[in-house]
Amino acid sequence: MTGFKSYFRAHLKANRRTVIYILVISLVLTLIIALNNQVYERWDSSMGGYVNKYRSTIGSPVTFLCILTYVIPVMEFSFFKKRLNLNCAYSMPISRRNMGLVHYLTGAITLVSAFTLSYLANLAVMLTHGSGHYVYAPMIAHYFLNLLLGLVMYTFFVFVFNEANTQGDGICFMYLWTFALLLVLACIQMMSDDYLLESIGAIPWGLVGDLNAAYQAVIEVDSTSEFSFWNNPDCTFWFTFWLIIGILSAVGLFLTFGKRRMEKTEEISDSFFGYRVMIPLYAITGNIIFEGLIGWIVVEIMALIGYTIYRRGFHYKTSDIIVLASMVLLLFI
Repeated sequence: MTGFKSYFRAHLKANRRTVIYILVISLVLTLIIALNNQVYERWDSSMGGYVNKYRSTIGSPVTFLCILTYVIPVMEFSFFKKRLNLNCAYSMPISRRNMGLVHYLTGAITLVSAFTLSYLANLAVMLTHGSGHYVYAPMIAHYFLNLLLGLVMYTFFVFVFNEANTQGDGICFMYLWTFALLLVLACIQMMSDDYLLESIGAIPWGLVGDLNAAYQAVIEVDSTSEFSFWNNPDCTFWFTFWLIIGILSAVGLFLTFGKRRMEKTEEISDSFFGYRVMIPLYAITGNIIFEGLIGWIVVEIMALIGYTIYRRGFHYKTSDIIVLASMVLLLFI
């Protein structure tokens, strides 16, 4: 426990400059967006002229939150993607799991701090417009629900990033998993020719957009939207789904972190959560979604590029050739 506390303090201190930069950037951008977009003019025929209307711009802190769920996992865990760093780190008097926990908690603190500062800055600008333009009470639920979803996304991307053996592969894994479920759902709905679920919720940050739209409708007095989040079965399903994914990601991260042999670091990333599954998945769904010869050729070329990146050259394995050959066969059919 002493080693954990010492490493936590040392790591937090070593990253304080980066954390300050993130906080300052979030604060400045939030203020710029809020000051320039919260008040706008719109023609009102009943008034016979232009009148001031008010937006809450609560979407800007949420946008920064979503961006940071990609940035912070790379910032915190790239350290473990270099063998030279591991030789030093794993000789410290702290277990690998606790070391990963320190980096996870530091990232979570950065995420929460940046989002909270951005949210309060946006709220401060809203308060300068006086009463009568906003309903402030729903913002409490809006803040905590977005924070919860932000931590879920952060945990999910930390797990995905750590399934890679290099930093570059980890970034690719996060990008591929962002749209993987969306493609699968789109294919299912195309083949069944029936509506199943709202597809945007299949993207990790897609549900945040729905949540933001629903709360804007109740926070902004001028809003004419009647969109409701909790009365929408699709939103409820995706909210529950991503909470479960977040819990499973946390369990998977802390059960597997540090278990991979150090010699595999900087080698080909062969995790089932990476290229081995993602390239065939994107190839199959791409062939279903894109209709026509040109679309299939593009998908074939992208799959070939993907396998070349995966194998770091033209050293394809039998499983890779089978997937690529199957796609060529489809072109002929």
